[in-house]
Amino acid sequence: VYKRQDNNNPEMTKQLGSLLGKNPEILGVVGPYSSDASLVAGEAYRQEQLVAISPISTSVKLSNFSPYFFRTVPNDTVAAEALANYAIDQLQVKKAAIFFNSKSAYSQSLKSEFLLALSQRGGRLVTTIDLSDPNFDAGKSIKIAEENGAELLMLAPNTLMLDKALEVVKANNQKLPMLAGDDVLQAKTRAIGGQDAEGMILASPWYSDSDSTSDFQTRAQTLWGEEVEWRAALAYDATQALVAAMTNNPTREGIRQTLGVFGFTANGASDTVSFLPSGDRLADVELVRLVASPNDQYGYKFIPLSKQPDNSKVKP
Repeated sequence: VYKRQDNNNPEMTKQLGSLLGKNPEILGVVGPYSSDASLVAGEAYRQEQLVAISPISTSVKLSNFSPYFFRTVPNDTVAAEALANYAIDQLQVKKAAIFFNSKSAYSQSLKSEFLLALSQRGGRLVTTIDLSDPNFDAGKSIKIAEENGAELLMLAPNTLMLDKALEVVKANNQKLPMLAGDDVLQAKTRAIGGQDAEGMILASPWYSDSDSTSDFQTRAQTLWGEEVEWRAALAYDATQALVAAMTNNPTREGIRQTLGVFGFTANGASDTVSFLPSGDRLADVELVRLVASPNDQYGYKFIPLSKQPDNSKVKP
């Protein structure tokens, strides 16, 4: 195991990709983290014919990006369609305001895919708000959204802009229903968003399911002493896929070929891992809702909609 950290900096990621690629002892990489980093580092890995499996990068630009790039997280199209369908079918609203970061490949991707999915269902975008704007003001942004007829707020920040997205949650004060992408699915949202975020619907690439036949959750909680979140689970899946491919054919080209073969599977945290020809994972997302939970350390927790009564039309 060779561990290096790039601090999610694209330039450092590019340099690290080249460094790892030139080391013949390294047969595969779990990472990079962000879509921006993967888009940069992927070129280096391609040139060195080194497989990278990202647990986090969801941008649609990474589909068919490189024969040496795979990911264990569903791409943004999957999440966007699930959220748009929920808006139309359950919330019965069609006009959305989107909050995003124009400087993030992930954020731009989720925004565009949600807009496309919403428009295909007869909905439309009434305004976009750039969280990275130096003049951004959450209160004014909510007012703009309402003046433009927004019936729904879609939060698509990257982690860097999560604090600003939570300002939007507070300023909204439960007036408009809210949807959000996976970067909002963090403990900080539960701790800071609190009552203002209650009822928010998020697209989760993975959810800790006590009904799963996998013992990953139990073992992980024993090891780390805390609850498991989706990033850790999908990093585990990436590692399992890489190990399985490496066991089958321990060469760089052998690993690439093994991962790309139709029918390849590896045992993941809660489900099998397999890939489409595009390098995307063959998987869906789980919609979760933030609900009050007095016994939780934050007072709120994310619960899959599949485990809740459908009262979405009554309360957002």
